Amino acid sequence: MRISSLRQFDELADDLPSLCARRVEVTSTLRAHQQRWDDADRAIGYSVTRQEEAEAPDHEERLIAGLFATDTASLFGLSAKLDVLIAVGADGAEGRHFPWPELRRIRRDVA
Repeated sequence: MRISSLRQFDELADDLPSLCARRVEVTSTLRAHQQRWDDADRAIGYSVTRQEEAEAPDHEERLIAGLFATDTASLFGLSAKLDVLIAVGADGAEGRHFPWPELRRIRRDVA
């Protein structure tokens, strides 16, 4: 069970003494709910997936940096770099002002 849940309960119970008497019952109920959540989380992999999703942008940045740090030895390699540049760059800060149509034309010429 998450400690913050009990802290929230304790804050509420400070103003309502009748709740203090039910703390054990509430704690037990919260633990049961948390156990069901943890079981379901393990079964479907929710937390693991969320963690991987959070790490994905850093992994993508490393892969892109590695790609552009590698010397291109063929037109296929140049084409691949242009594909990545266009795919990643189109969502970047430059937005519409960057010459995306021109890069796409160069990519077609290389292909």
